[in-house]
Amino acid sequence: MERQVALAYPTPIGRFRIPDAAGLNRELRRIILEKEAAEPSHDFANVGGWHSRQDLWEWPAPEIATLKSSIMDAVKHMVAVATDGSTPSGMIAVTAWANVSRRGHYHRVHNHPGSAWSGVYYVDAGAEAPGQRLSGILELCDPRPFTEMVATPGNKFGQRVIFRPEAGMMVLFPSWLYHFVNPFFGDGERISIAFNVHWQETAAGSPRRTMT
Repeated sequence: MERQVALAYPTPIGRFRIPDAAGLNRELRRIILEKEAAEPSHDFANVGGWHSRQDLWEWPAPEIATLKSSIMDAVKHMVAVATDGSTPSGMIAVTAWANVSRRGHYHRVHNHPGSAWSGVYYVDAGAEAPGQRLSGILELCDPRPFTEMVATPGNKFGQRVIFRPEAGMMVLFPSWLYHFVNPFFGDGERISIAFNVHWQETAAGSPRRTMT
């Protein structure tokens, strides 16, 4: 009997870590908290907390440029995985913003329409909350509806992918993937930088431009 099994409908999810990020995160934390003190929150999916304007790349600090470079490297890696190593012809643009959460704040279920990839970088995970194992946890939902209806061997379907925030960690996923952040119950601040990746394919007959 011939046997063949295909893993269809893949959903690539990337986790990256910036090495020796303590100094970078310390300065990013200072910059973000100063911005929070000076500007009102621009609320979207966040319930409580502070959401900056989506102009983070315009903030005049070398640490912002350093983080942007790391994000671009991660995005290029994800694109290479999704295209089996080929380099697609087109352009990408990234927009980013900062989030600050304190006790009881969370992000409701949402996705990011109009973007190809979305991600989050953790500047400060905040303090752990004893007895609250889901405090501040990022959860990515299975995009296939009704997969949790019936138990299957291994329970591979309908499960959420869970990420516990760590300073210096970046998570990158398709923008259409629904996700949410559980309420944060620790002390201090949970500080992150979220971003959207917009892709524009080169039109037929147009000059070819490589992703930058």
